[in-house]
Amino acid sequence: MRFEMETPTSSVVTMDVATSEDSVAIFAEQVLAGTGWQLDHVRRRSTRLEPPHWYWSTFAVEIYKDEEERSLRLAAKGALNPAAWEKLSDRLLRHGASKRCDPIDGIGYPCLFPETQHAYWFYPYDPNMPNLPLAADPIRMAGVLLGLEDNPSKMLAASRNIDIERVRYTPEVGAILRYSFDQTSVPTKIYGKVQPGNRGLRTYQIVQGLWRAAAHYPGYLNLPRPLGYIDHMGLLIEEGVRGRPVGSNRTSTEFRLMPAAAAEALAVIHESGVDADERIHIEDELARLDRVVEQFAYVLPNGHFLLKDLVAHMRDRVRKTNEEDWLPTHGDLKYDQFIIHNDQFTLLDFDYFAFAETSYDLGKFCAYLVPSTPRDWKESAAAEEARQLFIRRYRELRPHATLNRFALYESLQLALRAMAFMWAQTHGWQRIAETFLVLAYERLKSRLPE
Repeated sequence: MRFEMETPTSSVVTMDVATSEDSVAIFAEQVLAGTGWQLDHVRRRSTRLEPPHWYWSTFAVEIYKDEEERSLRLAAKGALNPAAWEKLSDRLLRHGASKRCDPIDGIGYPCLFPETQHAYWFYPYDPNMPNLPLAADPIRMAGVLLGLEDNPSKMLAASRNIDIERVRYTPEVGAILRYSFDQTSVPTKIYGKVQPGNRGLRTYQIVQGLWRAAAHYPGYLNLPRPLGYIDHMGLLIEEGVRGRPVGSNRTSTEFRLMPAAAAEALAVIHESGVDADERIHIEDELARLDRVVEQFAYVLPNGHFLLKDLVAHMRDRVRKTNEEDWLPTHGDLKYDQFIIHNDQFTLLDFDYFAFAETSYDLGKFCAYLVPSTPRDWKESAAAEEARQLFIRRYRELRPHATLNRFALYESLQLALRAMAFMWAQTHGWQRIAETFLVLAYERLKSRLPE
């Protein structure tokens, strides 16, 4: 489906206008016309900029009909140059853009806007996850989860007792869904994760191995129990975890308790012996930063020079230090990956599990302890205290760990946080990005905390 708009270029400014809340509202009203549903309001949820090629935004589209209300999720993707648009439009045309966009009774297939070089689509459609609509369909999921695929009438009846809630959707990356049941023969709540390709199967096999390793260290590594993998949906099923995510308040009791639990969990992972088919090389991470240097040149010249100088010093550090031990690692260890319940912490999200040098996840965890917008000095002080506690506890558990590249990996992750704020384009991102780049340089030159 194609729509014509008058804007003749596809700069970031153009994309901001073409995918503004007002523009999305106009589009949503066109899609809803004749359905009986009315638009209540549109709210932008996130933005991601990846110059010189891509721009993403997601929106909550709230609608109502009589006494019923629904919240739709709309994704916008824009191309910032003609070559990128040709690639995007050709791909979407092969994956449903010629079909009717119907997020109410069907599938919200993509709609293309050639003049502004952007496209809209509604969850659960996704060009990278073609089977996501199946995982979000109560009837299909009743058949899969309750073993009723051979009995259509029972499958239809059972679907009325299944509630499917969208927990998180990141366009082209992944979606997390919560399945709630009325039946007592299955867990009250279970979670499903859909990812492109065979990522879900990979995660399922990894978590199974970690469950076996965790049994040797009771209380140190708690993680969701894997329940199965639905191959034709690319859907990983996990048991629900009680509790709430650890919040960002660095001065809270849960945040102060979390670093020791994180160190214990990581120590078990490092000792687990679980195999991984991917490796995280420092050279690849620095090459990634090389590309980010050029991206900063488009939007933040001062950040461009800061990062370019930082990468040069990081490469010098690589040459001057010996390679650390290579170990299985979580790959995305951060405070917000932990759920707390009755003072017990559960670690989530093993999608980025890989082999890496010992300090990779230690540096990442510490880099994300730093608040991006601290409310006062107490938050910054609490973050530093958490950093020291985490490292101290890890070294108690693994006193012979090779950590001679810790400063390098912490600096790397602070630079990547600067990149993330550049991509997200949130208010004040320029100041935050520059602050992280300056701190990254300081961390690179500092010693490992005692």
